[in-house]
Amino acid sequence: MGSFNSGNARRRCLHIRLRVKGCMDHTVVVLSNGEVYGWGNGRKGQLGKPAGVVWSPRKVENIPFKAFRAVCGREFTYVVGSPDAGHHVILGFEKWNVISNAPPRVENWKDVSASWGSIFVLSHDGSLTSWGRDDHGQLPGTSLPKLSMIAAGSEHCLALTVEGKILAWGWGEHGNCGSLKEQEGNAEDRVNEMEIESDQGLQVKLIEAGCATSWIMMGP
Repeated sequence: MGSFNSGNARRRCLHIRLRVKGCMDHTVVVLSNGEVYGWGNGRKGQLGKPAGVVWSPRKVENIPFKAFRAVCGREFTYVVGSPDAGHHVILGFEKWNVISNAPPRVENWKDVSASWGSIFVLSHDGSLTSWGRDDHGQLPGTSLPKLSMIAAGSEHCLALTVEGKILAWGWGEHGNCGSLKEQEGNAEDRVNEMEIESDQGLQVKLIEAGCATSWIMMGP
């Protein structure tokens, strides 16, 4: 959360809530009024039209609903509306069928995340919907237990189960999916359970993932 300045020095600074997300070379923010702004590399249309490099925050036009959340892939932006309505749209490059394989709606979503080429939607019932790139096991299949939290990195994903276990899948060559991995560096058997040692009775409070990295925050 924070404040957002439209860039026009003659306008009053907008002090409204926002959510910020970024990927390799573009960033988007969703304002509390449902508008989406972005900047960075928009050559594939991931920042709306006209396509090209956007040097300062620019409003992403023609999103046909009030945006609640947005996340960034390598060459796309994924925007979702209210969980009740289930509206969503993907802007940018169609590589890995990330647009054509999207479901018609994503109702009752709890959280959304994106890797370089995949999209993940966590529902309030603990189920996960995912589509996009899968050449390193980035998509986990349908046998996951109920989840409470997700976090996608460059080519891997973390999840916290309702029982408090941490799962990881995808490209894990650098240990970002735990110690068990295939020779090629992918998560073994599609999904790994990451062992977290704590002798102080701490619980997982937050999970995050980046470029071949994973973060796990513990607390009482």
